[in-house]
Amino acid sequence: MDLQAFLIAYWPKYVTAALFTIINFIVIYNHVEKKRPFGHFLLLFLVSPSFTSVIGEYLTVSAYNSIVDNLPITDAHNTMWLAMNLSGDVVFVFFGAIIFSQLTNMHNYKGSTVYMEFVCIERLCLVLAISSASYIIIYLIVCGLFFTVFRNDADFVLVSENINFKHMLIYLVGLFYILDLLYGACYLFPELGTNVINIENLAWLDIMAIISSAFAAGYMKVRIAEARALEEKLNYFKKAQRSQEDIIITLAEISEAKSGETGQHVRRVAEYSKLLASKLGLSYYETENIKIAATMHDLGKLMIQPDILEKPGKLTAEEYEIVKEHSKYGWDILAKSGGDIIEMARLIALQHHERWNGKGYPDGIKGNDISIYAQIVAVADVFDALSSKRCYKDAWSVEEAKVEIFSQRGEQFAPDVVDVFLDCFDEFLEIKQRYGE
Repeated sequence: MDLQAFLIAYWPKYVTAALFTIINFIVIYNHVEKKRPFGHFLLLFLVSPSFTSVIGEYLTVSAYNSIVDNLPITDAHNTMWLAMNLSGDVVFVFFGAIIFSQLTNMHNYKGSTVYMEFVCIERLCLVLAISSASYIIIYLIVCGLFFTVFRNDADFVLVSENINFKHMLIYLVGLFYILDLLYGACYLFPELGTNVINIENLAWLDIMAIISSAFAAGYMKVRIAEARALEEKLNYFKKAQRSQEDIIITLAEISEAKSGETGQHVRRVAEYSKLLASKLGLSYYETENIKIAATMHDLGKLMIQPDILEKPGKLTAEEYEIVKEHSKYGWDILAKSGGDIIEMARLIALQHHERWNGKGYPDGIKGNDISIYAQIVAVADVFDALSSKRCYKDAWSVEEAKVEIFSQRGEQFAPDVVDVFLDCFDEFLEIKQRYGE
């Protein structure tokens, strides 16, 4: 087959390929850091659904001719041609979607979904068109309708992480197969060919293609609307959560200030705890919650007399017993509220002075009977207390504090938590520097 003649015969597809390229070239310049104008433009053209379909069809025709030349002519040839053509389409669309996602920096099914939208638009135009000129005109009209329907969603779609692109992609893949089969019907039934202007023959194909595409567009519109509603709810809850967090942190800072410590101690312990939780493999939800819950670990100190908490010298045995009560006071204070964060904070407040060997307080529990959250905060709290100046002591160096934490592995602290602490010690130092006094 003459490649040059074949490529020239498909000139209308180069026009739609150029339109695809121009539209998505704008996307690249808004979302890609390293911009290579000529390279990106050329690659977009080469992976455009229109151009890849031309190359795919040429390769399929070549393979088909090589097979048919060695086979007797039968009525099954059209069916074989259709099967080969559809298979080739799938392969080229798959690789085109992957390359497009990399070019536009849209991942996690987002790029593939956008690409598949253009694939379906191009296939719809093939079904509806009756000539080369009508193919280009219909492509412009369909693109115009598409962007009119989704013009208010474009920016949201590109930045949102709440749209389920996987489900949208599956729906579009289904539409792609429908449109490809409708277009392929012309090979099985020549009287339906695009050069035969027969309303009775063509109407049912066109109607099926339009209805299927309209359903797909409607489905996408619904999913985007659902994602918008979800994002609005999430933003509302995040705003409410931030307000609660501000109140909690302020209350915790008051508690720390009463004991002669600073609000930065609260923030450091919170960040240390979040880091340890993340490294230990706790869920994202738990990791975020412990950052807030850890700020309330010493809330019970509000119930302790200031003269004891701020005493510059060593506490007497009686005074120490009074201070130890702050764990239970914290539990009691937080018992009056509900919610996952508060439940976590109650356990931390009660148990963060328990020891792995069972010699801690208030209940003398040991090992994994101690909540993992309290195990985490215990290491975070002691490290910061050791490496910070207090009214009753000077600050230890961070290396001295590190050695002390390690020396208490399996005694005061949970071995797994200490191991993680040592592994991410450099990150601890970064946090300490970031939230310095």
